[in-house]
Amino acid sequence: MTISQPSFSSPDAAPSSASAASAKQSKTASIFRSIGYALLCLSTVDLLYVLLPPEFTNPVWEYQTIGDLVKLIPVPLLAFMLVFYGETTSRPKFERYVLRFLSWATLGIGLIFLLLIPLTVGDSIRISQYNNAQISTQVNQQKQQLDATRQQLEKATPQQLQSLVPVPDNKGQLPDAPSTPAQAKAQVLEGLDRAKEQAETQATQARNNLRKNLLKNTVKLTLESLIGGFAFIYIWSTTRWARRLQSYAMEPAAPTRPVSGKKLLQSFIPKFPKRLRRR
Repeated sequence: MTISQPSFSSPDAAPSSASAASAKQSKTASIFRSIGYALLCLSTVDLLYVLLPPEFTNPVWEYQTIGDLVKLIPVPLLAFMLVFYGETTSRPKFERYVLRFLSWATLGIGLIFLLLIPLTVGDSIRISQYNNAQISTQVNQQKQQLDATRQQLEKATPQQLQSLVPVPDNKGQLPDAPSTPAQAKAQVLEGLDRAKEQAETQATQARNNLRKNLLKNTVKLTLESLIGGFAFIYIWSTTRWARRLQSYAMEPAAPTRPVSGKKLLQSFIPKFPKRLRRR
């Protein structure tokens, strides 16, 4: 009868594999965090480019700046996700204070984006009023020019009205042309009235198009600011560990050096005093 001897795995195999996995995970976390810090630096540069030079109380500048800030939301969100990756694992001591500051910064950024919502609405109203005023000014100027032309036509003498009658061409044909000064005057007055109506129609159409585009863009900016603000606040709520320095005391200790099989077997052999060994 053959008795199969039980196979024993090396006792230092499991610790060594765990140590290798931990080192690999620490290296991956270091790469992610470095990329996150780099993205935060890029976001800071973009932020300065958008805000400088400031033109506060200018609704057009404020509205365009809010749109540019909203476009920057994805980059810092990704940056914070990478920076906070791995929580307290393999963090140097100085980085703990940096993470604490960044955690509170996410709350501030989230609140700022939420406060931008009423500012966006207010700026859109002011811009709409400004656009309406500009269109009304242009229409009034056109009307004044047309009224001035009408007054000159009303004061024109018969000789001056005669100049409005076109001269026949070589074939003697004048299609749809007035033949008398009175008809020429009536035709010009009709053209002036038609130009006034077209100016009003174009002004109304321009107001509607501007109002429609402004409303659509305002709704877009409001929703993006709302979503972005709550996203940053969510990061703040999930990084409570970064604001508590006690969290690092709970960090697991670094893996110890694996014990060889020979030393492990020696640990089971009872040790006798030297005097008893001599006897």
